[in-house]
Amino acid sequence: MSLYDRLAGRADAPAVSLPSSSPLTWPAAGLDVGTDLRGAQVALLHWLQQGGITTPPVLDLVVALDVSASFEDEHRAGVTNDLLVRLVPWGLTFDRNRSLELITFSSGAASAHLVGSLTAENCRGFVSREVVARVPGWCGATDYSHPIERALRHGGWLAADATEDGAARPGLFGRLFGGRPSAAAAAEADGARAGLRRPLLVLFITDGDNQDKIRARAVLRASQQRRDAVYFLFLGVSNQGSRFPFLEAIGAEFDNTGFVAVDDLRAFVRLSHEALNERLIGPELLRWLRQPG
Repeated sequence: MSLYDRLAGRADAPAVSLPSSSPLTWPAAGLDVGTDLRGAQVALLHWLQQGGITTPPVLDLVVALDVSASFEDEHRAGVTNDLLVRLVPWGLTFDRNRSLELITFSSGAASAHLVGSLTAENCRGFVSREVVARVPGWCGATDYSHPIERALRHGGWLAADATEDGAARPGLFGRLFGGRPSAAAAAEADGARAGLRRPLLVLFITDGDNQDKIRARAVLRASQQRRDAVYFLFLGVSNQGSRFPFLEAIGAEFDNTGFVAVDDLRAFVRLSHEALNERLIGPELLRWLRQPG
């Protein structure tokens, strides 16, 4: 019996437990309607089943979130947190730890920062609590290559102490101030040293064009040539009229890279479960999910 059948409530299905410390339904900050974890997960599983996936693959799921200056208003207003809440069922469905690992970024290698795990229990107010004016590179410019590399290191596809161009990687932000790396960062480094390579899905959320097009394309090309079991889904948020010709180009160029344009983020986070899945899960991602390894 599939996970979809169990969550959908078939009479002969064993119970499926969701985190007991969080309700199945809650009003996410800024949303007019509640977000139903069980309903969202059932809808996601149904969409996958329609695409020929009866058993979701076990992955590492990473969200890379732009914290450049042009995205500040959406972060402070809670709209990006609403988007992360809508993605929590993806973590419950795919991720081996039933969570999303959040990487924030702006410009430069030091800005690509592993914040930690976002879960059903802690997702309410996560951005205001853990991100706004707290992460390295807050309100900077925009580079894509460094968070892509950080995600690849998290999945074990890139060595922990090097970048794609062979340069030494800067020390972790915490070390600059004499502190210890976070538990998530330490686990990432341990996995990379052990040579662990896990299928990886990266949801990359940005509202602006990048300054490092040549380097970002080189990082993606190297990953594809290595045949990394990684898929990058870029969400280009154009609340302020931004266009994304580079993301459109790499989405067409690389087999493991997709692009979704989001013209109105506030409307996007209010989409029905079915409409959200339709926007995010295209034929290319479905093909990858059938054989992510």
